[in-house]
Amino acid sequence: MYRFPTILLSRHRLYSTTSQPLELPLSHPIYTIWGSNTGVGKTLVSAGIAASSLLSPPSSVKFHYVKPLQTGFPSDSDSRFVFNKLLQLRNRNNNNARISLSASNRVLNFSPATTARENEIQHLVGEEGFISSELICKTLYAWEEAVSPHLAAEREGFVVKDSALLETLQKCFSEVSESGVDKERSEVLCVVETAGGVASPGPSGSLQCDLYSGPGFEPR
Repeated sequence: MYRFPTILLSRHRLYSTTSQPLELPLSHPIYTIWGSNTGVGKTLVSAGIAASSLLSPPSSVKFHYVKPLQTGFPSDSDSRFVFNKLLQLRNRNNNNARISLSASNRVLNFSPATTARENEIQHLVGEEGFISSELICKTLYAWEEAVSPHLAAEREGFVVKDSALLETLQKCFSEVSESGVDKERSEVLCVVETAGGVASPGPSGSLQCDLYSGPGFEPR
């Protein structure tokens, strides 16, 4: 009776592909939020870091929130939560009027099981001449069923290879680096929120601790 989990794990490993480690830019910090189980508080931590960086900055800040894998979409969207929470916090305090905040939220790739599309952009302009900051939220891949990514990917016919996921994430990091080139005075910060703990599987079945290998992604 203990053979079934082993067979299931081996079955999902068939989708796994070899991939090169991520090349992380050294021009700005990238923080990775790990945490087992839904509701443990990963997204709250991400939103808290974003609020601390954007709403009380010494200078203008470009904050990038990246959610590589999202299940339970569209009823559940962590990038939407961070996007909405920052706008709420910004509008709640009159002291934030001196901060001009531009915010956006996008989902790049959807499972065929969901017809939802999400692309939210809102510009909040504070008093002219004060600090101008930007919040950029992105979900790279989204599935409708609220289960582990490898199960949702198989059930919805939208399996994403490791190489494809890492290529999309690498492109996202490149865009983060380029966003800070034009404004030398802007501080750039990036937070990546994983889908579960270090041993949680990605859409191919690979463990995320193996999938997100490379300097800067090690759980601490």
